[in-house]
Amino acid sequence: MWSMQSKMPISGSQRGFTLIEMMVVLALALVLLTIGVPSFNQIIKNNRLIAQANALSGLLASARSEAITQRAVVTVCGSSNGTACDAQWSVGWISFLDVNGNAAVDVSDGDTVLKHMNTVPDKVNVALVGATTVRFNSQGFAVAGSSGTMRFCDDRGDTHGRALNISATGRVSVATDTDSTPDGIVDDAGGTNISCP
Repeated sequence: MWSMQSKMPISGSQRGFTLIEMMVVLALALVLLTIGVPSFNQIIKNNRLIAQANALSGLLASARSEAITQRAVVTVCGSSNGTACDAQWSVGWISFLDVNGNAAVDVSDGDTVLKHMNTVPDKVNVALVGATTVRFNSQGFAVAGSSGTMRFCDDRGDTHGRALNISATGRVSVATDTDSTPDGIVDDAGGTNISCP
């Protein structure tokens, strides 16, 4: 009977990893992890702050556009429940058609919540500095007392904070470090360093 068995050459010495080679590889892997993990954590924290700043910037742009389209005041405020303003910016935000212009959601007066966002991570602190709400009039300008700085912070403090500046014209811009002597801390609408809690 004919067999289809393949004949493999038999080697007298088979080679594998020695214990020393294995220890060197593990030591290198440990060094790389020690260097890489803190950097990765910084990237995650930076992305959290940037994502929240982008989300709120989008909500503000949408609210301004809606104010122009509806020819009415649109208010953006901090909201923990998605139906009323309570200045809890670190929990969530709403934008609403503010028919009577009193910066409060009055459904009986025809106010309508346009958008609600409640995706702020626990470790991100969001605050509106210089105002309590952001309100846009029918021309897209910030209503008096509505301009200011939206600040985004985490446990790393001022040097890692982000901010959005809202001008009297209703323009929302990403804050940068514009001091005459740059210190790595972004500046609020008044040109001074933001302060993280």
